[in-house]
Parts: sequence; C-alpha cells; structure tokens
Amino acid sequence: MDNGIDKKALFKLKSEPYLKPISDLGVGFYNLDENTAILRFQLSNTKGPLLIHENNLTAYAYFESTNGSASDVIELEIEDSMNGIVTITLDKKFLQASTSTSVKGQVYIGVNNVDGNPKYNEVAVFREFNFEVKDALINKISAFTKIEYIRMFDQLKMRIEQKVKDIEEAIANGADYVAEMKSVLQKGVETLNAIVVDGKTDIQSFITQATNDLTKVKDDATEDITTTAKNAKTSVQDTADSAVNNINSKADEATEHVDSKVTEFNQTVADNGFLSPEMLDEHLEDIDWQKYQLTLNSGYLLFKSAPDLETMEDFTRTGSWYINKIKNSPGHQSGYITYKAQSATAGYAIFRSYNSYQLHINYKTSGNWSGWQVIGAPSDTGWIPYNTINGVEKNVMYTSSNDKGFECAYRIIKQGDVTTRKLRVNARNLTNGITFAELPSAFAKNYQKFIVATPRNRTTGIVDITPNGELKFNYYYNTADWVDTDYIYGEFTWHD
Repeated sequence: MDNGIDKKALFKLKSEPYLKPISDLGVGFYNLDENTAILRFQLSNTKGPLLIHENNLTAYAYFESTNGSASDVIELEIEDSMNGIVTITLDKKFLQASTSTSVKGQVYIGVNNVDGNPKYNEVAVFREFNFEVKDALINKISAFTKIEYIRMFDQLKMRIEQKVKDIEEAIANGADYVAEMKSVLQKGVETLNAIVVDGKTDIQSFITQATNDLTKVKDDATEDITTTAKNAKTSVQDTADSAVNNINSKADEATEHVDSKVTEFNQTVADNGFLSPEMLDEHLEDIDWQKYQLTLNSGYLLFKSAPDLETMEDFTRTGSWYINKIKNSPGHQSGYITYKAQSATAGYAIFRSYNSYQLHINYKTSGNWSGWQVIGAPSDTGWIPYNTINGVEKNVMYTSSNDKGFECAYRIIKQGDVTTRKLRVNARNLTNGITFAELPSAFAKNYQKFIVATPRNRTTGIVDITPNGELKFNYYYNTADWVDTDYIYGEFTWHD
C-alpha cells in the first residue's frame, strides 16, 4: 500500500570485475520499519543501464548481518526496465533479527535461457554494499516507567474491589427494604378498596341521571323527525312534478331537432351523392403520400417466399425483404435482399446469405438484369512466420506473445483489386550485405527498400526485398559502430 512514507535508498551497481565494495553511503533503517524500508538498485555496465525485463533477465538479492542473521535469496521487482532499476522491500522480521548490526548485501542477475542450451547460461554478481539496522527509540522505555504503569494498575484494582464490597453490603441490607415494602403495599390495598366502594355509588347515581336525560332527548327528537319528514315529502313531490314537466318539454324539442337534421342529411345526399369505397380509393390515389409498406407493423423486414433471383420478377419496387426457399440463388437458400429502383427499367439489387459476409450485386438497365456478381469480404493470410538463414538469429527478447514486440513474419491482404503486403523484421547477428531470409517468390512483385533503425540509434540499416523473395541487410552509414549483437526491428507496409 503506497501512502508516500517509503524510505528508499538507491545503490548504483556496475557489472564489472572490481571487488572493491561500494563506499559507505550512510544508509540505515530501524527494526520497526514495516513495508517502508526499500532498497533500489540501478544495474548497468560500461555501455549504460541494463535493459531488464522478466522475459530475458531475473535479478536476486541476499543479505547477511554481522550477528549471523541471513535472509532468503529474494527475487527483485523490476521498477524501470529501460533504466535498469530494480527494488526490494526489506522484511520486518529480518530487520528485527539484525537490530544494532551492520548488514552486508549482494545482487545477482541471470539470463533466462529459453533454449536450455548451457552455452547460453549467463550469471553476473555485483559488488557488495552495506547498510545499518538501528534499534527504535520506543523499544528503550525505562524500567521505572514500567513500574509506574504497574502501580497505576494496582490502584485501579483496589478501587474496583471497594465498589464490589459496597454492593455486597447493600444486598445484605435488602431484607429490611422488603419488610418496609410489604407494609406500604398493605396500606395501598386498603386505600384502593375504599376508593372502589365510593366509586360504585357515584357511578350508579350517574347512570340513573343519564337514563332520565336520554329518555327526554329521545321523545323530543322523535317529534322533530316526524315534522321534518312530513315537510320533506311535500317538497319532494312538488320537485318531481316540476322535473317531469321539464323533461317532457326537452324531449319534444330534441325530437324536432333530430327530425330536421335527418331531413337536411337526406337532402344533402340527394344533391351530392354518397361517398362510396371506390370514390374513397380514387381520392386517396390523388393524394401525394407514401403508398407502399416498407416494413411490417412490428418494424421487422418484409418477407417473401420462393422468389426467383434469376428473373427478379418478384421485385418491382424499392424495398428490403427477408427471403427463403430461393430459386436460382447465387448463395444460400435464405438471406436478405435490398432492391432500389430508379424507374421501372433501372435499379440494382444486393443479396447476402443469412450466414455470410459476402455480398452479391445485380444491376438492371433498360429493363435487363446484368446477372449476379460477387462483392467479397477481403481475404487475409494472417501473420505467417518465416525463418532466418546464414547464421542470422531471431531476436529472442522480442518474440514473446505479449505487447513488447513481435517475431519475423509476413502477411497478404486482398480486397477487390487492391493487395496490401506487410513485413515484420526482428533479427540480430547481421553483417553488411547478408541475405538473412527467403520469402515466397511471389510475395513482392517489385523491388522494395525500407530504412530500419537499431535500438542504440547509432547505425541505420536498410532492408531490401527482391522480387524473388530474398531479404537483405545493408548498413546506411557509420558501419564501424555496428556490432554483431545489435538487432533490427520494424514493420513495413506497401500496396500493389
């Protein structure tokens, strides 16, 4: 977890045969450092920083204290592969075991021999380096302070024991409290009994008075209700008679209105004629609007079964359909067809089988169809690896499947009349004028030349591709600076 409190020390180590230890840089850590004591190493040789990657090199470290404590052989993490920087976080247990001592360390690197050939085994040991491990001040609390903490604990214990004793005495006196509570309870029961007797007398008196009051209210209410009912009956009868008279009057008016409208409608029909379905079709035909269905109501394509794709007589207007049971199909027996008509005698159709990327097109001019022609998807060979010859080697560092590089390969993509050709070069152990690979003779129709840079950017080379498929390498300038271990790396594309 990176919280920005790391303590990082950098040692610069060179791969050279000098046993003199690195000067004391004053590096030191404490035995309480946890996940923060970090050592960084910049590995280099006389030419500069080493290019380190998990696919080509592995770095290890070993530490030993003056008190005899030792670490495991620990693999280092790669922090910056281009500048040769690796790191390690010192284990807390090792720091504690090495308290108040000087620690001596050493770094080792080995080449990953992917071929398993002993002649490719390479291991380098770097010079020793030192750092100190100190005891943290917090570990030096005095015995007096520890005794003060013990005294504080004893005082707290005495106070707790006194509280427990007070609680036990209160429980022992609980018997007197119970006797007093029983006496109070008896007095409370007697008081409640007296209240109940007095309450019953008062309630009975209230009931008698309420009965008399309710009887009087009932008699008065009955008399009022009888009077109101008589008055309401008379009012309702009067209202009903008035409503019936109004309804009869409105009905007569409505009948007269409807009769007049019927007479008016009959006269209109007699004067102008009634709009028949045939007349409606004629009116709709005269309106300028889209008259053909382009999709189903669900939005899916229209459907045709058993159309003849040779005569194309089933397609006379613009639209798109899904078709099956096809007669004279240029592809599968079901698929998709789109026809775009310019007129009754001109247009074109595109057909694609339901399971193919390949398209077929058919043109119609002067009423005649041209016949189906294929508009195919581009053909692609994919990357085809090729071998190097004449002692030239493929560059192992970049032939893994990850995104760090690619291997030697070529590729051909054809789309219509255009052919695209691609070439990848990744080789080493080259000399001036050498033919380092042979591709198929038909790969390059014409002589091709490409400039390729080396990783050290000191010498620029040229890759030539001849019509007979030979790949050649030549220096561009400064040939004296080229060494056999330099490699070329690049990808080239051209069309014909």
